[in-house]
Amino acid sequence: MKIRNILLLVLIPCLSLFAQNELSKVGTSMGQFLKLGAGARGTGLGDAYTSMTKDITALYWNPAGIQKIGTRALGLSRTQLFAGITYDFLGISTPVDGNTTIGFSVLYLNSGNMEMTTIDEPEGTGTSFTAASTAIGFTVARRLTDRFDLGVTIKYVSERLFREKASTIAFDIGSQFRTGIYGIKLGMCLANFGGKMKLDGPDLSKDVKNDQTGITYEGGVRWKTVDWPIPLVFRLGISDDLIGENGILLRSGKNRLTVSMEANDPTDFYLRYNYGIEYEWNKIIAFRAGYKANYDEADFTAGVGIDFSKIGLNGRLDYAFNNYGLLGYVHNYSFQFNF
Repeated sequence: MKIRNILLLVLIPCLSLFAQNELSKVGTSMGQFLKLGAGARGTGLGDAYTSMTKDITALYWNPAGIQKIGTRALGLSRTQLFAGITYDFLGISTPVDGNTTIGFSVLYLNSGNMEMTTIDEPEGTGTSFTAASTAIGFTVARRLTDRFDLGVTIKYVSERLFREKASTIAFDIGSQFRTGIYGIKLGMCLANFGGKMKLDGPDLSKDVKNDQTGITYEGGVRWKTVDWPIPLVFRLGISDDLIGENGILLRSGKNRLTVSMEANDPTDFYLRYNYGIEYEWNKIIAFRAGYKANYDEADFTAGVGIDFSKIGLNGRLDYAFNNYGLLGYVHNYSFQFNF
């Protein structure tokens, strides 16, 4: 496949970014947890990670990226959100052959215990409940040429509020392309392409009592719920090494400086932009910073990562924090082990 043909496949979808309707669609989709980044390296880079990702968290950012891992990998991540909410990621991948890798991932958001209140008991009923969201995915990534990787994920998405639940099936499709032009790498991902979700459960039914006869009709009235789509997101990213083994400004075997930029276009919000920079010394320790533009609260991010492979442990530990403005700082911890 010629380079110009691959470039057209990667770049043509981004034209929709410039033709978007400026009408706000905030609050028009379920499954908002699907837009929360997974893993401390990507979030430390301000979510500008679609073109760079080549670790286990590629199962979230861009499924094509797991093809670059090369070995079996296991990764865990926890994000400590505001108000006691936690957001966890689990991923595992294994090569099938030199050109194909498969993976399995779980995203889980949990609200923690919340006190139940009613109209009759506004101070609390003495019981508690939780709200939880889950996405379970299976991924296949394949190297189509020596420069072009493609990945597809099918996932089951569900949300639960007390005893009410909604679910659907969705797909992610992503690609990464090494242009061969000054080391530039392109990444594209269309995430959360799927059906709609509608809450349903036993608590939507309410007994009705006939005041004249005194007869109670169990489940006589049922609250009606509306189905909502999940947030379809298109991400297009570009990255390059300014300093490194193939750096465009300086060649160095011990130092690497990578910059990345990304356009993030969700169906339920305006077009957003992400910027990241990462400095790595001797493939041991890395420092990261990022910026998110056109978000409600999030803006600056930062992080650090340590690779233990040079001391005999084939693993990496990463930390990141995100500034969510009035909501405070959000901390993310992740670990990956290759075996």
